[in-house]
Amino acid sequence: MYGAGSSPLEGKPSPVPYLQAAARLGAKPEDCLVIEDAPSGVESGLRAGMTVWGVNAPAAVDGVHRHFGSLREAVRDVHAFVSGLRPHGLEGSAAME
Repeated sequence: MYGAGSSPLEGKPSPVPYLQAAARLGAKPEDCLVIEDAPSGVESGLRAGMTVWGVNAPAAVDGVHRHFGSLREAVRDVHAFVSGLRPHGLEGSAAME
């Protein structure tokens, strides 16, 4: 796991913070998972070409691929994603397709 934080040059909703984080990790953007609770962060992750899951909001932010009411609800699916299982339609989460 790695936090994108904010770029000294550009902040969210620019894709730059997430693209820089992926580059530091040697990861391709399409292999990255962004977990966000703010519309600007969701937009940033989407513009970076990453999978974006929304958390900690009663309703999904436009554009997220999946939404969870809390990070705790997302833990199992996050673990599956980082393990390479690409959880699609797992119980306890809402796919946004």
